Amino acid sequence: MGEPMPRNVRSVKSRLDTINQTEESALKRMSTMNKVQSHFLVPSEKLDKVTRRVIAPYAQIERKGVKEEEARDSYLDISRFQVFLEDSVDLQALLCDTAAVLKTITDSSGHHHITHNNFIPTHHSHKNNGSYNLSNFAGVFVYIVDKLKNEIVLMTKNIKNPERHEVNIPIEEGKVAAAHVAATKRHLVLADVQRDRRFAQGLRWVDAKTAMCVPVLKPDGDCYAVLELYRTLAEPYDDRAVYSCASVAWWAGAAAHQAGARATLQRAAHLDLELRALLHDYFCERAALDTMLTDMLAIVKSFIGAMRSSFLIVDRQHMEQQLVADVWEDGWQSERTALPKKKAKVNLSVEQSPAGLVARTGAPLNLHDAFRDPRFLRDIDPATGMVVRSSLTYPIKDKKGVIGVVQLANKGSGRPFDAEDEQIFQVFVDHCALIVHFYHMQQSKLYHENLNRVYSELLGLHLRPCGHDLEELETNSAIVPPFNFKSFNYHISEGSREEMPALVCLMYSETFAAHKLERRRLADFVLTVLACYRPNPYHNAEHAFCFTHTMYLILRENPGYFSFVETAALMLAGLCHDLDHPGYNNNFLKLCKHPLAHMYTSSQLEHHHYFLATKIIEDKKLLGKLEATEREAVLEEMRYDILCTDLAVYFALRAQLAPLVADRAFSWADTAHRRLLKGILMTTSDLSGCCKPFGVAKAITESIYEEFYNQGDRERAMGYTPLSMMDRKRRVNQPAEQIQFLSVVVLPCLMLLTNIFPNTSPLMDNCRETQEGWHEEIEMRGMRLWRQEDSTPPSRSRVLLKEDNN
Repeated sequence: MGEPMPRNVRSVKSRLDTINQTEESALKRMSTMNKVQSHFLVPSEKLDKVTRRVIAPYAQIERKGVKEEEARDSYLDISRFQVFLEDSVDLQALLCDTAAVLKTITDSSGHHHITHNNFIPTHHSHKNNGSYNLSNFAGVFVYIVDKLKNEIVLMTKNIKNPERHEVNIPIEEGKVAAAHVAATKRHLVLADVQRDRRFAQGLRWVDAKTAMCVPVLKPDGDCYAVLELYRTLAEPYDDRAVYSCASVAWWAGAAAHQAGARATLQRAAHLDLELRALLHDYFCERAALDTMLTDMLAIVKSFIGAMRSSFLIVDRQHMEQQLVADVWEDGWQSERTALPKKKAKVNLSVEQSPAGLVARTGAPLNLHDAFRDPRFLRDIDPATGMVVRSSLTYPIKDKKGVIGVVQLANKGSGRPFDAEDEQIFQVFVDHCALIVHFYHMQQSKLYHENLNRVYSELLGLHLRPCGHDLEELETNSAIVPPFNFKSFNYHISEGSREEMPALVCLMYSETFAAHKLERRRLADFVLTVLACYRPNPYHNAEHAFCFTHTMYLILRENPGYFSFVETAALMLAGLCHDLDHPGYNNNFLKLCKHPLAHMYTSSQLEHHHYFLATKIIEDKKLLGKLEATEREAVLEEMRYDILCTDLAVYFALRAQLAPLVADRAFSWADTAHRRLLKGILMTTSDLSGCCKPFGVAKAITESIYEEFYNQGDRERAMGYTPLSMMDRKRRVNQPAEQIQFLSVVVLPCLMLLTNIFPNTSPLMDNCRETQEGWHEEIEMRGMRLWRQEDSTPPSRSRVLLKEDNN
C-alpha cells in the first residue's frame, strides 16, 4: 500500500468456531470473486445458495409472477427498397421512337389528307386552313391517357406550344377505336375499318383500311398510352405483328411505371432532405414553430406547384368535446408575405370545409373542384378574390386519432392534384406528424415545468422548519454531547431524540462545516432533512442519525485521509442517504410499477434520495459560500456515495477492493482505490446498526423485520410469494437469518475496513458479539445451529493479507 499506511492487523479469535469458519469462508470468496461488469450485480453463479438467499431482499432479482406482454420485434427490411440510378427518361419521346420502330416492322403506312369532316377538334384544338397536318405521324398515332380528365390526348411533335394544339378524345367504349382500347385495356385489330360497325367514328383522323390499337399498360394495370397503327392498303395485321406490338407495349408500360416511380422517388427524396434540414433546427430548438411552418409550407408549395397551403394543429385540451385547432396559412402565391397568418381557433367539428371533413373522418381527400362541391361552402379569399377549386387535404394522426390537418389548394397549372402529387405530399405529411408530436411534447413539457414550479413552491412551504426550532439551533452552539458520544457503542435511543439536530450540527462542525458553511443555513438544512424522513419502523430519521454518527467517528479517528470535498460529501450523504424512503425496497417498486421504477433503470430509491438531497441543498443554499467548481464536486461525490448504499453496488465494490487489500496494493494516491473505499465506508455506516451492543442491535433488527413483513404482506396481496426474510409466517427464522446476513454481508465489509482503518475494530467486535447473541437465541429455542460449511464447499485460497517480510 502507498503512504500513509494503517497499522498491521492484529488477529482476533472468536469464542465460537462457527464465527471463525464464517470469516475464513468469506475471505476466500472475497479473494476469488471476479470483478463485476455492467450494472453492479454479482453473477449468480459466483454466489452459493445461502448467500443468494441472504442478499435477496437487497439485490436486484427477477421475481416470478405476472409476466408483461413481450413487445414484438420489428425490423427494417432494406431489400424492399430499390434504388433507381439511371437518369430520368423523356418517356413521351421514347414512345414516339417506339411507335416509329413498330410502324416499320409492321409495315404500317398512310398517305392521307384530313378534312373537316374527318377531324372533329375538341377544346384547344388547332385548325390550319381547313386541314390538320399529321404527316409526321403517317402510319401510327400515339395517345397519352389523362386520368384526371378521363381522356386520351393525341401526341403532337415539333410544336412549341403543345397545349394549344392538344387534341382530346373522351375515354369510352364503342365510338373511337383508340378510346375504346383505353377503356377496355385490351388490344384491338380492325380488318376492315370502314365496314366495322362497332366504332361509328373509326380511327377519327384518317381513312384507313386496316388498323391495330395496342394499350400500353403499367404493371399495376393502369393504361398509360395507346398505340394506334394503321394501313391505307387493305392488308390486315397478322398474329406476328400483333405479338410484336403487344410485347413492345408491355415493355413500354414497364418503362413508364419505372420512370414515373423513379421521378417520384427522386422528388420525394429531395423534399425529404429539404424538410430534414429544417426539422434539425426545429428539434434543436434553434427555430420557432412559426418560422418552421413558414419554411415548410413554402417548400411543399414549390415542390407540388400549389398556390396556397394551410397547417392546422388540433388543440388537445378540447379534443374530448370538439375538434378545435390553430390554423397557420401561407397565403396565396401572389401575396408576397414572409410570415404565416395565424387565425383564431377554428372549430373543425362544424366547419364546412375540406379540412373540417378530413379532421372528422380521418381520411385523406383529393377534391378536383371544391367550389362546386355541395358539401362545402364556396371559399373565396376576400383579399385576393381567389377561388378554391382543387384541394389536397391530409390528416395527421397518432394513436389517439387526428391531431392535425395539412391542406394545399389550387395548382398553378390549373389542373387538379394527381396521384404523384399525393405521393409527394405524403412525405410532407410524415414530417408534419413529427412536428405536431414535438409541438405537443413541448407544450406538455412547458405545462409540467410550470406545474413542478408550483409544487416546488408548495413543497418549500412545508419544508420550512419551525421558526423557534431554527432560532434555538442557530444560537445554541454549546450543546454538551452524551458521555459516550464518541464511542461506536452510542445510539440515539439512549438519549433524547430531540437532540438529534444539535448533535448533527456538532458533528458537521467538527468534520467540515466550521469555516465554510453558515450556521443558520446549516441548521435550516439539518432540520429540513430530518423532517423529510417518513415514520417508517427502520428507514427513519434515527437510522439517518446512526449512519451519520458512525461516519463521523470513522472520519474523526482517521483525519487527513480525505479532502474537504470528500469529507463534506460523505457526511452530507450520510444524513440524506435514505430521504423519503417509502419503507419498501427497489424490487418492490418494480413489482408495483412505481413511478420511480420508470424513472431509473437501477438503484431507484438511491437516485430518489440523491435528487431530494440536491433539491434541499439548493433550496437552502447550503453550499453558497463555496466556489462553483467546489460545489459541483461535492454534489458529484454525494451522488456516488448515496448510490453506494445500494447493496447490489456494495457486492461489486467488495469484489474489486478485496484483491487490492489482499495483495497490499491499495494506494491512497489512486483515485479509483479511494472511491472503492468510500463505497465501503457508506456500506459500513449503513449497516452500523448491526454493530451496536446486542440489545440495541436486536431492537434495530426487529424494526427492520417489521418493514420487511409489511412489504411481504403487500406482495402476498398482489399474488406473489414473499421472500423468507419478508414472510411474517416465518418469523421464527429471524436468528438464523441474521447469522447468515452478518456472515455474508456485514463481516466481510468490516474486515476490509479494519485492514485499512484498524481503529474501527470495535465495530468488528460488536458484530461478533451480536452474532454470538443470535447463536444463543437459537440455542435457547432449541434450533439447529447454522454453519457456513453447510452451504460452501471447502476450497483452497490465499489468505487475505500476505506475510510481512519484517
